[in-house]
Amino acid sequence: MNSTLQPKQTSLYERLGGEAGVRKLANEILDQNLNNPAIGHYFLKVDMDKLKQRVFEFFSMGLGGPHQYTGKDMASAHQGLNISNHDFDIGNDDVVKIMKDNGVGKAEIEEILGILNSMRGDVVGK
Repeated sequence: MNSTLQPKQTSLYERLGGEAGVRKLANEILDQNLNNPAIGHYFLKVDMDKLKQRVFEFFSMGLGGPHQYTGKDMASAHQGLNISNHDFDIGNDDVVKIMKDNGVGKAEIEEILGILNSMRGDVVGK
């Protein structure tokens, strides 16, 4: 079969609603993290508007969107926070909750968790 006849695969970014959808998810996830009594303390002295923009950029870039991430690398961004594996898992639970609340499908949630878990080593214990 000629490869030019194969349908173009839709990016995860597009499947999550493009800029509006991904920005909404990023904002709601960070609000959930901030309001989570187990991990909210990590966000108390953070400029949440700036963080929301950086997380949106990071998600966009990582999910096939057009935006470039302008923040620090993950290890540098989490330096000195001493995030535990348990806290990382709680953050992932927040991601799943927000994704489900927004009607994101199981396949997309699993794909996002795979991406997040691939960064565990750059976030935990830094």
